[in-house]
Amino acid sequence: MKEKIRDTAGLILSLLLTIGSLTFFRACDSAEGRHMACHWAQNAITLIGIVLVLQSFIKLVINQKGIKTGLAIGTAALAIVVIFIPGTAINLCMMKPMRCHTVFRPAVTVVSSLLAIVSVIDIITNLRRLGKEK
Repeated sequence: MKEKIRDTAGLILSLLLTIGSLTFFRACDSAEGRHMACHWAQNAITLIGIVLVLQSFIKLVINQKGIKTGLAIGTAALAIVVIFIPGTAINLCMMKPMRCHTVFRPAVTVVSSLLAIVSVIDIITNLRRLGKEK
C-alpha cells in the first residue's frame, strides 16, 4: 500500500512539474513574438517532465521490484537535473524581479526536490526489500 502511495505521489509531482511549467508557474511570456532566454528553460523542463510522467506511470502499473527500482533511479536523476536547468544550465532573464526568477525557478526547484526525495525513499525501500528476498 505504501508503495502505491509513493508511486502515485511521484506521478502527481511529475504531472505538476509538466503541466505547471506550461501554465500556473510558467516562465516569462514572449514579447512581440520573440522568446526570452527563460522560454528555453521552460521548454527543457516541460520535455523532461513528459519523460518523468511516462516513467512514473510505468512504475505505477508494473509490479517487478527490480524494474521499479531502476525507474526510481532514473526519476531521481532526472529530478535532480531539472533543479539545475533554470538559471544554471539555461540562463533566465537578466532582471531579477521577472516572473522566471520569482515564480518559475522556485516552483521548479520545490517540485523537483520533492520528486527527488520521493524517488530516493522509493529506491532505498525497494533495495531493502530486494535484499531481504535473496
